[in-house]
Amino acid sequence: MWVCCGCDAYTVLKPKIINRKRSVMPAFMAQHGMPYWIDLMSSDVRKSAHFYSELLGWEFEETVPGYRLARCQGLPVAGLIAQPEDSNAADLWVTHFLADDIEATVAQARELGGAVFAPPTEVQLGSMALLADPAGALFGVIEPHSEEAFVAGGEPGTAVWHELTCTNHYVEAVEFYSELFGWATASIEGARYTTALADGAAFAGVWGGPESHVPSFWSTYVGVKDAGAACEKAVALGGEVVREPWDSEFGRMCVVADSTGAAVTLCEVDEPVVEGHEGDPLAGIDLSNLS
Repeated sequence: MWVCCGCDAYTVLKPKIINRKRSVMPAFMAQHGMPYWIDLMSSDVRKSAHFYSELLGWEFEETVPGYRLARCQGLPVAGLIAQPEDSNAADLWVTHFLADDIEATVAQARELGGAVFAPPTEVQLGSMALLADPAGALFGVIEPHSEEAFVAGGEPGTAVWHELTCTNHYVEAVEFYSELFGWATASIEGARYTTALADGAAFAGVWGGPESHVPSFWSTYVGVKDAGAACEKAVALGGEVVREPWDSEFGRMCVVADSTGAAVTLCEVDEPVVEGHEGDPLAGIDLSNLS
């Protein structure tokens, strides 16, 4: 179910303009319990890097063997991590949530019925852990090294929405995340759908889908300028169309499987209009009378 997109929270949270040599991109201060990072667990990191560099314009650097950091307009936006060689697991995107105290968050997740697949481990971005909720969905938590947890989002090439599809234990999953992260939530009347809120704006959703033996999963929505064109390009790059582009009340979307089979939802979003940002001292000044 696709209920919300476009990152309402990015509109409400005050942006900080980050200057880079080639561009200016709005970044937002994340809060405890909000989506902060995405990693693709890939069976072929080189193949995945080629797919997303061509599709989204991401630039990659290998920070450690088996891990590639993706940047969009100079800002880190995602990572690619190599699956173990003996793994039979399907490739998938994993959403990581910001944790003020990762050790305490992991311990609480276990107490609330979650499972710990990888304990807190120091990486380039901070300390990360891999968990599973009571519905069986994988997710991560991260405590960044920096005290200022800025995240790029809400525009082409960045994550714009995160959604948990529960194939079982929907109510338990909502309670789990609400307790773990202190989420304020709102439910849609007549639908098994709950949104997580920050300052009244939605930043993630939980859908109680049809019961199935398929494990529950988090879906990543990534912004693109043109969903139809992105869909065609994904196929040309070795991907497949899972759902053809359609118009929703939140924008035009499509779902594709990338070149190694990982599913990702592509959602049309507008490029941001940044007014009066640093590095543009004449912004907002009428120069018509100076000629």
